[in-house]
Amino acid sequence: MTAIVGSSGSGKSTVASLLLRLYDPTKGSILLDKHDLRLLDSAWVKSQISIVSQEPILFSGSIKDNILYGMESATDVDVEEAARLAHVLQFTDNMTDGLNTMVGERGIALSGGQRQRVAIARALIKKPTILILDEATSALDAESEYFVQEALERAIRGRTVITIAHRLSTIRNADKIVVLDGGQIAEIGTYTELMNLEHGLFKKLVKHQTFT
Repeated sequence: MTAIVGSSGSGKSTVASLLLRLYDPTKGSILLDKHDLRLLDSAWVKSQISIVSQEPILFSGSIKDNILYGMESATDVDVEEAARLAHVLQFTDNMTDGLNTMVGERGIALSGGQRQRVAIARALIKKPTILILDEATSALDAESEYFVQEALERAIRGRTVITIAHRLSTIRNADKIVVLDGGQIAEIGTYTELMNLEHGLFKKLVKHQTFT
């Protein structure tokens, strides 16, 4: 897992947008397995990448409908497996209609933690090779965060994971940390390596907890 950190406006979200080809770089290139992203079929690239954002968008319909969004070819077995991995079954098993429970407009019938787990299930049902996490636990209470964090730990297994990190707990567990400053890479290393840089930017960010 690679964590991207930096102060507000450093370019963290821009990296995710470039990977998703929401826009292309004006200089240089984005490489995926040494292939320029612009030369690859955009539909194929998007099929390989899933993103879980801070504030997931749910649509009026059932929990199952929301997990299946954009993946109508998936089977009930696929839905159940994604829901299990994302800890969705942990709360739907106590609901009368289970996965067929209606979520209401923008998922208003669910708690923040439940909405986040549905979003994780929606990301997993694609079986992506690359998973982008925009700090999925930053706005949750402690209990909800526990279940979402458990779901994320299951989700990252066997995948390339890029997390736009705002919390120290997320950053500590990363295999590599990329520190951005003004749209440029300022530092790269493990948590220990970066903390050992006496006047390093990362060390300063940790001290002041300025990862937002």
